[in-house]
Amino acid sequence: MSENEQAGRIHIAECMSSKSGLDELVILGVTHKSADSMDQLSSLVIPEHLQQEKLNELREVLDAEELVYISTCNRASFIIISRRGPAVLLKVLRAWFIAGDTHKDVPPEEQWVQLQGRNALEHLLLVASSLDSMVVGERQILGQFKQSFIRAKALGLTGPKIHFLYEQILTVVKRVYTNTSLSEGKLSVASLAESRTAEFCQKHRHVTAVLVGAGKMIEQVGSFLAETANVKLVFVNRTKERSDELVARFGGASMSLEAFFADRPHFDVLATATSAPHYLFGMSFFTDHKHAQREKLVIDLAIPPDVDPAAGELEGVTLINMDSLQKQARTHQNNRSQSVNDAQAILTAGAQTIIDRWKVRSINPAIGAIRQRYEREGLELLNKLLEKELPHLEFGEKETLNAWVRVLAKRWAVVHADGIKQVARKCCMKAVSSYLDGVGVERVAH
Repeated sequence: MSENEQAGRIHIAECMSSKSGLDELVILGVTHKSADSMDQLSSLVIPEHLQQEKLNELREVLDAEELVYISTCNRASFIIISRRGPAVLLKVLRAWFIAGDTHKDVPPEEQWVQLQGRNALEHLLLVASSLDSMVVGERQILGQFKQSFIRAKALGLTGPKIHFLYEQILTVVKRVYTNTSLSEGKLSVASLAESRTAEFCQKHRHVTAVLVGAGKMIEQVGSFLAETANVKLVFVNRTKERSDELVARFGGASMSLEAFFADRPHFDVLATATSAPHYLFGMSFFTDHKHAQREKLVIDLAIPPDVDPAAGELEGVTLINMDSLQKQARTHQNNRSQSVNDAQAILTAGAQTIIDRWKVRSINPAIGAIRQRYEREGLELLNKLLEKELPHLEFGEKETLNAWVRVLAKRWAVVHADGIKQVARKCCMKAVSSYLDGVGVERVAH
């Protein structure tokens, strides 16, 4: 057997493998819907500067072919291409987290989303289109979704299978945003806190708002408050240079976090969204703070929380955190039921289209093998004919006949390709295997 023939048979073996379909796709994660509290997500946060080392290590531990890590304010998910099932992968994943940090409680198995195959694909579509978000219709999640895949590719964690799914998912989600009113209005998590903040500012003649952090959440809150006439902004960050950058954009004053804790300046509104692994603002911060008797609005948009939730029970302190925003989001989702139904219909149809294309994509090597078989057998018969019946033909004439046989081989293969694709779409890969056996293309057991 030639190398080309052997390669063809290997490709067929791969595409006919029981795990070559969407069963390879597994999603494991903890979300705002599955966790008992948003605080549960903190143990699953992998800092960006450690992701290259940690995620490559994790891919090896999981024995995963491809891997994507998504971390947002309300979810931590792992998209995995693997021959292992979800249950096994989850045990390995939890053990890896537990071994890496004994000081954090990794969520128990019952709080994890475990999805495989079509269910996993449908979940990804829900996430990217925001239907699985705390705020249905927010566009921010799509940007986070894209960045996660881009980062995974840059870190060398993904390959052709994830890339194919990513491109197909974006195509479907674009149809959702184009053909429904799902994303109309202000819909980000930060914008849900804006109405409460606006009410607070209207009640007070002069408001000092301290914004801690320098990420997207703080930028959104800062942009909103900068347009409010009676608000003085103070940006605070561990590195003062970062808060200076926000001052240049939105106005106000700038402080380092160290200076803020040392001086304890007066504030009326505190908005915070950092990546600190512990509470930045405990109970003592509010009880010992200057002017503690004055009403304060505290907006905690961090995961894990920056503010001790018990602070919300203090007199004069109104705390808005991710848990309270989640309750508000449920009401928001009920009010958008028609748009959600329209989006669901698009996603359902889109999921089936992606599955069909995935199946066809996986059998392309088999279609190529059929063409090669016809071409090989046709040329063998032609050579026998040339030797016995047509030895007098010139070299150019023989080459013309060779080219003609190759063209016929392609046309014969196209007939079978249409048949195989229909079998793959309407039935299963086992039926495709039987079809190939029927046309004489061997399937090597995997």
